[in-house]
Order: sequence, then C-alpha cells, then structure tokens
Amino acid sequence: MEYEKIVIGLASVLAGWFLAQFTSILKDFLRLRKIRKCLLEELDELKSELERTALIYSRMLQIYSLKGIGNGVPSPLSNHIFTNYYKDAVLGLNKEQRVSYQLIHTLVNGVNSGMIELREVTSKFQEKSIIKGASSISDENGDLWGKKVICEFNNVASAIWHIRYHLQNPKKPDLSVYTKSHEDYLKYLESVEKKVSEIIKNAKTIPREKFESIYNPEAFAKEIL
Repeated sequence: MEYEKIVIGLASVLAGWFLAQFTSILKDFLRLRKIRKCLLEELDELKSELERTALIYSRMLQIYSLKGIGNGVPSPLSNHIFTNYYKDAVLGLNKEQRVSYQLIHTLVNGVNSGMIELREVTSKFQEKSIIKGASSISDENGDLWGKKVICEFNNVASAIWHIRYHLQNPKKPDLSVYTKSHEDYLKYLESVEKKVSEIIKNAKTIPREKFESIYNPEAFAKEIL
C-alpha cells in the first residue's frame, strides 16, 4: 500500500511536470507564431506608408521640375514590432527570412534618416527665402534640393520592392545575387529611374496654381510605383 502511494505520488509529480513543460512549450510556440504574423502585418502596413511617401515625393519632384522648392517633408515611418520583438522571433526564422527582414528595416531606417536630412535642407532654403527673398534661392540651391528628393524617392522605391517581394514569398524570400529575383530587382530600379524622369518631364506643363489645391484627382488615377 505504501509502495502504491509512493508510485502514485511520483506519477502525479511527473505528470504535473510534463504538463507544465508542455504548457510552456505551447505558450512559447503560440507567442512565436503571433510575433511572426505581426511582423508580416507590419510589412504590409509599411508598404502602404511607403507608397504614400512615394506619392508625396512625386509631388515634390513636380515642384522641382517647375524650379520650386517644397515646404514639407513626409512623416517618419514606424517599425515598432520589428524593433521590439524581432529578437524573440529570429531563431524561428530561416536564413532567407532573416536577411530579408533585416535588409527591409535597414532600408526603412534609411528612409527615415533621409527625411530628416531633407527636412534640414528644406528648412535652410525656406529660411533663406524668408529672410532674403525668393530671388535669393539660386539654381544651385534648387538642384541640390531636387537631387535630394530624387535620392529619397529612389530609397523609398527600393524599400517598397523588397517588402512586396517578401510578402509574395514569405516562406523563402531569397535575395541571392544572379537569381531571377535579383534580375527583377535591377529591372525595377531601372524602371524607377524612368519614372523619375517621366514625372519631372510631365510636370513642366502643369500650371503652378494647381499646387495650391489640396485635392488633385489625377493623383488617384494611377499608382506611382
């Protein structure tokens, strides 16, 4: 009888221990799955924000085409989930996923840094215009501002491509060189350069007063990238 009690006691302890271990493993698995889902959802959110940013930069390219300098800069992008929870999910990701996530968010951080730099350049020229008059803004000033806008437009476009590619290939977003995806990316960059030239060229016929309007129906007619 005493022996049976001991065995039953030990069995209960072991069962409790195994149950606790299973519960912990299941909890960690569910948490990891949730984080991975949120990381993908954040990419989709960032894609939308980057597309909106590209629209703003395209408007600035039009201003540059008309020998002007804009007075606003897009708002910074937030990648809170990646910043705070990627470290908890990284061991459950494969190499391709890790490389892609890290590259994407490096690009996003670069886009945010570019916004800060563009804001500084814009503020400097706006201040100069206020103090010394619009005539004090030289062609060189305008070209400097415009080239910065072009640079940031390209950075946004690059981030958009990588996010789209990851969302289309979430299980294995392979970014190896000399692959089909690498070829597609280079073609995309070439198309972005053509898009920039197209925006600048077409803007030369836009009346300046159109830039005073908040709503522009043409902006809703097609995607920028």
